[in-house]
Amino acid sequence: MNRGKLRHLIEIYENKTTDEKNELDENIEKAVCIGSVFASFEFRGGGLLTGRPADSVLSRTTHKFTYVYNNLPILLNDKNWIEYKGKKYNVLFTLNEDENNEFLQVFTEEQE
Repeated sequence: MNRGKLRHLIEIYENKTTDEKNELDENIEKAVCIGSVFASFEFRGGGLLTGRPADSVLSRTTHKFTYVYNNLPILLNDKNWIEYKGKKYNVLFTLNEDENNEFLQVFTEEQE
């Protein structure tokens, strides 16, 4: 991959448990930015849900972010998400192609 394509600054978030308690005496989880990296951004596709032609709705839109592996090597689909240009992208899965630890590809779904 050409590193010149890594021109989009993205923020990666994670829910972390804090020592603060709520009214039920449970620890509160807060969204914490764990890193900002420059990445490439690609539209991968969308699913169309149609009932009648006039009722077409875009139901699923997926994107791929690619960044240098060493910047932030571990992302989990149930714990992390990406924010870019005011939109939130849920992590579906990650791919370390050929296990060479050069680039990490993160496949995401835009949250509505």
